[in-house]
Amino acid sequence: MLVLLLSGISSGYAQDIQLKDSEKSYVLSYSKFLVDPDNNLHISQVQYKNFKASGFPTLSLGATTASVWVKIRIQNQSNQTGWHIQIDSPPVLESVSVYQKKDSLLFRIFARAANKSKTKGEVRVNNLLIPISIPVHTQAEFYIKASSNNILRLPIKVTTLQHAFEQSYLTDLLNGIVFGMLIAFGIYNLFVYIITKEQPYLYYLGYIFFWSLNLFFYNGFLPDILSELIWLNSAGKIIAIASLLSVIFTNSFLQTKKNSPFFYKIRWLMCLLSIGILLTDIFYKGAYSFMLVQYLMYPFFIYWFGAGIQSLRRGYKPAIYFILGFGSLILGNAVYNLKDLNILPDNLITRTSMHWGTLLDALILSFALASRLSFYRKQQEQIQLKTIEEKRVFLKELLQRQEQEKKRIAMELHDNIGQQLILIKNRSWRLQQLSQGGIKDLVSAPINHIAAIMAEVRGILHRLRPYQMDLLGLTHSIHGLITDTFTDFDIEQENTHEINEYFNTDESMHIFRILQLLIDSILATLPDKKMCYAITRKASSVDFAFAFQTTQHLENSSPDIQNRLELLKGSIYVQKAKNTTQITVNIPFTP
Repeated sequence: MLVLLLSGISSGYAQDIQLKDSEKSYVLSYSKFLVDPDNNLHISQVQYKNFKASGFPTLSLGATTASVWVKIRIQNQSNQTGWHIQIDSPPVLESVSVYQKKDSLLFRIFARAANKSKTKGEVRVNNLLIPISIPVHTQAEFYIKASSNNILRLPIKVTTLQHAFEQSYLTDLLNGIVFGMLIAFGIYNLFVYIITKEQPYLYYLGYIFFWSLNLFFYNGFLPDILSELIWLNSAGKIIAIASLLSVIFTNSFLQTKKNSPFFYKIRWLMCLLSIGILLTDIFYKGAYSFMLVQYLMYPFFIYWFGAGIQSLRRGYKPAIYFILGFGSLILGNAVYNLKDLNILPDNLITRTSMHWGTLLDALILSFALASRLSFYRKQQEQIQLKTIEEKRVFLKELLQRQEQEKKRIAMELHDNIGQQLILIKNRSWRLQQLSQGGIKDLVSAPINHIAAIMAEVRGILHRLRPYQMDLLGLTHSIHGLITDTFTDFDIEQENTHEINEYFNTDESMHIFRILQLLIDSILATLPDKKMCYAITRKASSVDFAFAFQTTQHLENSSPDIQNRLELLKGSIYVQKAKNTTQITVNIPFTP
């Protein structure tokens, strides 16, 4: 109550401006104003109306379709006649007209509309500078009429042109830094999109472009940058398009279809809200669209944060950067809006809150996109590792079952067929011993044939399940395999390190099968009758090397070989120099 009382007392004394020093600027506080609700008050009626003093140092009527008149009385006690009326944030104003009272009439000395380009003689600065001339030691009265399609706020001061430019130095420097960084973020993410073809980068570019455009708009640069698109000089249009792109970006970045199903379902509603704001700005001039923005920004806040939080709870870690980015944007714009409504003080922090809010949003979301790529890359790597592990487990089980089946067949051949053949051979041999003459010779041929069959069965048994593996181990089994295979070859043996202790039973069998299949491939190349092989133990692996001469191409792409190598995490290398081929199979082990 005391604050309101003090405000009421202060508002009763609107300040007139007394110009004394040309090196200073003079702020109009608690200005006298008149609201024109229907925007149809004639200039001849204005000076006879009752103007009341503002309750705040800076006049702010919020978002309204009405126009406002401000009356200023200026006493020039300086030695300079050329001054300027400066109104900050001119893009917020849809139109500004300035009238000067001469005798008892008002004459218009300046007019400016946001939907028209600047005139040739107008001072081209982002703040509105209106030239006025007041003779020394005289008093002048001015009337300013203003309307806005956003928030109607009139921070007014009287200054010289030189002082206005000197005071805008820091603001211009800040604008240059912020706009430069925004452009850099845009170019960087454009290149990333060209390289990766990831759609979220494209939506990010559109979204950040229009929020940057909104920053250009609020700082008065848009008419100069996009003079051919002056119709875009409206917060309603810019924010509506930015909001629409933010919904598209949100769904693409957060993958809401999977991570936030509820917010994915209502995305079309949010798009319709954005389109509604845009159509209102196109078909209904004035502040109607900005009024919708002020009311509908809360559903967008809920949508952004809700989708981000739900995605984060489902394990989508880049959502934390999404929440921080949009949170920075919301906080910056909220602080700026509260400053415009005179709820927060007008200082450097509140005046630049839209700058740092937009810049932090662009920076954090740019980092979020990089985090998203890293997240999916790690996720893809985990899927690949899981797939490889599942494949390895499957191969291990499959090959174990194959070996078990081969062992079962080998036992059946040995215990049944082998024993039957031995029995037949023994009876035939006994029959031969008991026979005489020609019958003895007739029995000899079947005995030899049975012996050949038994030798062939032993070969099959050896391939199915080498007996050396169970009795003597891997090293001797390899020696036996090579000796039995290359019976008519000149075999040169180099390193023959003992390796049984480094591999378990299953691993030893896989190694044996790899070498067995590889030797079959070597024989298929019809090599010269000379073979060199070595078994070399290293610190954490074993090399099995073969060297021979052949003119044919070696086929070493057997799926069984590759599967067993993958299971053992081994590798095979083939080097060919002229007619000499060298093969090295490397199998790692745990020391």
